[in-house]
Amino acid sequence: MNLATGSTMSVRVVVHKNEPGAIGKIIVVKNGMEWNKLKALAGKKLGIRAKRVFQANGAEIENLVSIQNNDQLYVSDGPNFFKEASNRRGIGKGEESYCISVLGTGGVGKSALTLRFIRDIFVEEWDPTIEDAYRKTVEVDSQMCSVEILDTAGQDDFLSLRPQWMIDKDAYVFVYSMCSKNSLHELEHFFELHQQINAERNVPIIMVANKKDLKPSKNKEWVSTEEGKNVAEKYGAQYYETSAYSGENVELVFKQCVRDIRRGKAPVTKPSSPFFSFCVVL
Repeated sequence: MNLATGSTMSVRVVVHKNEPGAIGKIIVVKNGMEWNKLKALAGKKLGIRAKRVFQANGAEIENLVSIQNNDQLYVSDGPNFFKEASNRRGIGKGEESYCISVLGTGGVGKSALTLRFIRDIFVEEWDPTIEDAYRKTVEVDSQMCSVEILDTAGQDDFLSLRPQWMIDKDAYVFVYSMCSKNSLHELEHFFELHQQINAERNVPIIMVANKKDLKPSKNKEWVSTEEGKNVAEKYGAQYYETSAYSGENVELVFKQCVRDIRRGKAPVTKPSSPFFSFCVVL
């Protein structure tokens, strides 16, 4: 859906500063909104004076006609689209693009994991997330790809938004804290929603046991590796233990997501003839 259809509905777009690795911010564009007001809203979100707006492919836009729901927009205070110089060197051409949702209850370290992957930093204190989008270009198995990470809220106040965070995504990262059995049990709600939404789609799941750097608690809240692996097996998910604090296994998790997505999208090669399905080694 776009704003040229005459619909009274609003669309959701993600705006980024016109620079590599910029954090995306969600804004809602209401039908009838003026172009200058959209630029002002985007500039306020990003802390810049918005003069130019580009689509993810580098095309500059100057009105609302071509904007569609979930578009990625890059906002500039004057300079050209930041990827243009890279594209002249052949970087980014034919680049794959995937969207991954990071899901789990509040306080398990979803934002910390995301920021460790995107910026390689650890943020000890972070305002509770409602919904933030990040984008990073990475090389996985000698092939470049663009990965959008949707960092979501875990608080019960945002239960109604969970389907929106999971629809049309390429993979999920289910996160729980090794310090909290309840956070592991809460993943069941996300898994049930996944089964409803993706009845006819194969969406890979990576299950992450975060806060590995902390010592096992003396109380009964600590989740053992065996407990975590059992739940991961039930979900058909790969299991990793991570530490956003040290960075252990964080990059591996997101790169494994890309591998699993590629594997699911790869075409199945069938033998050309049913009579010659064997291999001869000379």
